[in-house]
Amino acid sequence: MNPFKRKGSTLGKKLKGALTDVSVDVFGYEKIVKKNILHRTNYISKRLEIPSERIYIRIFQKDHTIKSFLYNQRKPIARIPTGELTYFFLEEHLAQLGGFQNKVAFSIKKYLKELATANHIEEESVRIIIHVKDNEVYINAFHNEAFIKLIPLKSLIKFFK
Repeated sequence: MNPFKRKGSTLGKKLKGALTDVSVDVFGYEKIVKKNILHRTNYISKRLEIPSERIYIRIFQKDHTIKSFLYNQRKPIARIPTGELTYFFLEEHLAQLGGFQNKVAFSIKKYLKELATANHIEEESVRIIIHVKDNEVYINAFHNEAFIKLIPLKSLIKFFK
């Protein structure tokens, strides 16, 4: 044993744990995705004549396939095909491209897997719910119906880069 070699300090371990989710958004992805989610939610709100605060997007995985649904608060309204879901995360000209639609589905699957692993739950029991209120985007993670945590938008979009 080397007496000059320091063991990892408790403070160092705490800092390392705290900084694992810190990233710099050099290209402004967070602002772009937030704008896209707000724009798409407002578009749906006007089209369906439902206040945007009542619109929720529920995303989950079933049989290794991403599923997403549009809700009017707790009432399901319609299934959202993956191609349509892409418009929430990408600018319109990119969302129209098939390759990006597949990338979004794959990125969501990766995120659900990571979230499930971190919370020691089955991937298919993870639910992501996106909601807009007062021009802010809220993303919540659930284990079935039990709330897990609020997800920072930056944490989610790192999977879309």
